[in-house]
Amino acid sequence: MRKILSLLVAVVFVFSAMAVVTAAESNKGAEKYTIDKCQKRKGPVLFNHWQHQKIQGVTCKTCHHKAEEGKAIKSCLQCHQCKKGEAPAAKMAFHKTCKGCHMKMKKAGKKTGPTGCTKCHVKK
Repeated sequence: MRKILSLLVAVVFVFSAMAVVTAAESNKGAEKYTIDKCQKRKGPVLFNHWQHQKIQGVTCKTCHHKAEEGKAIKSCLQCHQCKKGEAPAAKMAFHKTCKGCHMKMKKAGKKTGPTGCTKCHVKK
C-alpha cells in the first residue's frame, strides 16, 4: 500500500511540474516576430523574441515596461504608434530600446545583436 501511495504522490508531482513548465512556456509569446509596420523606406526587422528572453537580466518588463502582473502583455505597436502621439513613436521607441541596448552591450564588450541599419532591416 505504501508503494502505491508513494507512486501516486510521485506521479502527481511530475504532472504538477509539467503543468507549471507548460504554463510558463505558453506565456512566452511567439518565438519570432517580423516588425514590418511603419517602415516606409527600410525593410522589416526580424526579431527573435525567445532568444532575447534568454539574456541574463532581461525580463518581460525590460521591453514591455507598462506590463501589469496577471494581465495580457500588449505588443509594442499597441502603445507606440507609427506617428507621434501620446507615447513615443514606434521608430523612436525601437531605436532607443533595441539599438540602445545593443550599443550598451557592445560597449561593455558583450556579445550582442546588430547596431547598423541594414543589419536589422532586411532588404524588401
